[in-house]
Amino acid sequence: MGFENVLATLWTSKSPLDERALAHRHTKVVATVGPSCRDPEKLRALIKAGVNVFRLNFSHGSHEEHLANLKNIRSVSAEMGAWVAILQDLSGPKIRISNVEGDFCPITDGQPIELRCADGSLSNGSRIFVETVNPITTLKPGHSVLLADGLLELAAEEVRSDHVLCRVVKGGRIRSRVGIAFPDSDVDLPATTKKDIVDLDWGIKNGVDYVAISFVRSADDVLKLRAIINDKGSCASIISKIERRAALENIEEIVEASDGLMVARGDLGLEVPLEQLPMLQRRLIEEANFRGIPVIVATQMMHSMITSVRPTRAEVSDIASAVMSGADAVMLSDETAIGEHPEACVRYISRVAVAAEQTFAFEEYKLRLRNSDTYTVPDAIAYAACAAAIKTSAGALIACTETGTSARLVAKYRPQQPLYGVSRKETALRKMALYWGVHPISFESGETHRDEIDTALKAVQDREGLPNGTRAVITGGRPTRTPGSTSVLEVREMNFK
Repeated sequence: MGFENVLATLWTSKSPLDERALAHRHTKVVATVGPSCRDPEKLRALIKAGVNVFRLNFSHGSHEEHLANLKNIRSVSAEMGAWVAILQDLSGPKIRISNVEGDFCPITDGQPIELRCADGSLSNGSRIFVETVNPITTLKPGHSVLLADGLLELAAEEVRSDHVLCRVVKGGRIRSRVGIAFPDSDVDLPATTKKDIVDLDWGIKNGVDYVAISFVRSADDVLKLRAIINDKGSCASIISKIERRAALENIEEIVEASDGLMVARGDLGLEVPLEQLPMLQRRLIEEANFRGIPVIVATQMMHSMITSVRPTRAEVSDIASAVMSGADAVMLSDETAIGEHPEACVRYISRVAVAAEQTFAFEEYKLRLRNSDTYTVPDAIAYAACAAAIKTSAGALIACTETGTSARLVAKYRPQQPLYGVSRKETALRKMALYWGVHPISFESGETHRDEIDTALKAVQDREGLPNGTRAVITGGRPTRTPGSTSVLEVREMNFK
């Protein structure tokens, strides 16, 4: 759509974002579950507002709390007939402080404060206890210390026998278990901890759809986690969180080994100069786009709405930029977990995404893929399906899939027609909730390939109320083929009313 046409659409319509446009949003929304939204009624409201994936943050909470949240999500989504995925976010070796007396406490600019190795004590306004690493062996005088994704800053002044004396450069409120970073120090920690292995076992037993691995440094980190998942017979997909400088140096190998990426801007912004972050975000999105795996942009998307009833103009622009750059999903963290307006956050981010999608440069995006459709037969079929949908003026693109792969590959080429992922497997239907533009639909399998195609066509026509004669492009793999082997392309008409 040309720029003049976009302006005409936006300026001449009182509400360009009608209900159908919102219902057919391409960019997916990930929301973190926490005290503000864990009740069934609040989860129902978030799904209705547009949440596609719920994130369980294993940096906080017990297994019992997470199990209650998971059961509520599954129960509510089933009642609503909505396919919603669950993302288990492993905490990894993130360095955190201990719990704080009263959960919150203020620190002021210029005041002295001690950093000590965690010993079970609570942190307070004069002493902060650091877990995972020993600040005495990590810091040197003059080193910077950042808390809460850099919102608070300390400067190390003196390393003593049992603590590091610091001075508060930028004060504020410190919260229990908040992250703490040492950007001037080389802290070498493994991506997966013993706690992560225990948490992962919980996730596999309870059927999470995605597992996010924190602080990835290389493809080996991903492959080790995949070996554990495979050994336990799970089909959970791995999302690699890019938040270390080392990951950027190995990004192509990491992308190849992963099922998805998360641009974790909070910790990444502590590892690299902030002015580089927008360019790095764009590069990571493009790497994931080329590989055809979903990429999530995360951290402080609508941070002001933790307390405010409206996002800032800068936040709106940030979300729109991520969408127009090619992100598959945008994520809310504290905004829904502990914020005061979780439902409003989801509604705003959904509307901003839909508005940004109206200016998405499809042709520019396709040029970016650099002939990636020639890599495999399934890629070529997926690309051809998108082209056929345009040439035949199809009203729908349908990917019949056992694993969700066919739908993911079609989504890679950002079709302009509505895209439906049709499957009989619940695991595939939930996974497709994260894929750009894919609307998961359940259907019953038929005795023959022709029966299955007819059943898929009818399922889509019934859901969308499409008139007889509407053309649809159908792709997928034949039932006799190995799941994930996209090899079929057909153009059919819907005539089931």
